[in-house]
Amino acid sequence: MKIEGIILSTVDYKESSNIINIYTEEGKIGIKAIGAKNPKKGLVSTLEIGNILSFNLSEDKMPKILEYNSIFNTYKILEKLDKMEALGLMLDIIFNIDINNNHKNIYNFSKKMILSLNDNDTLKVLSIFMIKILYAYGINPNLKTCNKCNSLNIYTFDSILGGALCKNCSNNLDDNYLNIIKEYYYDKKEISEYIDCDFKELLKVIYSYYNYHFPYDIKLNKYIAITK
Repeated sequence: MKIEGIILSTVDYKESSNIINIYTEEGKIGIKAIGAKNPKKGLVSTLEIGNILSFNLSEDKMPKILEYNSIFNTYKILEKLDKMEALGLMLDIIFNIDINNNHKNIYNFSKKMILSLNDNDTLKVLSIFMIKILYAYGINPNLKTCNKCNSLNIYTFDSILGGALCKNCSNNLDDNYLNIIKEYYYDKKEISEYIDCDFKELLKVIYSYYNYHFPYDIKLNKYIAITK
């Protein structure tokens, strides 16, 4: 059978092969890449994490790659530290997506975001990805009413409470990126059409939200350099 997927991770298997975790429209699968570490096979650069491939698989219990075509190679991304770290964080988040999910939509969104890293602001792509991917984990921040008093006159975003606050319930002096987070969470458009901001500061807010509300420990401290 022929499928398409994003390479999430690789693990050594025997002397010259790998087990590869790939995210597809059907969810995450593990496959064998026999001889992957043999330079003569031509698989070494093809099977870098983040690459997107289409491939045919055997029908074994643990399927093997029989043939493949490269759709996207991350070699340009890996030349720049910020893009490489952003890609690593995105893949960590994708890796933990629950088996019971709408994987087709999540896959197509994730693929679009990875492809966008090449030609767009790294921090903007990462910010949009981290906000929008929350739906895949069933995380729905309340961005419509105050989390304390239910007022509709919302003013700021509180990463600890996990949603909006009105001015009376907030000690913040500014809107703390509430409108941008709402736009990134709800709107569907091209990367260039989303409003720009100080993405380093926005990511600090997003990281704080993840620390309090994300169900998995994705070790954000590994990627803190992106915000500096």
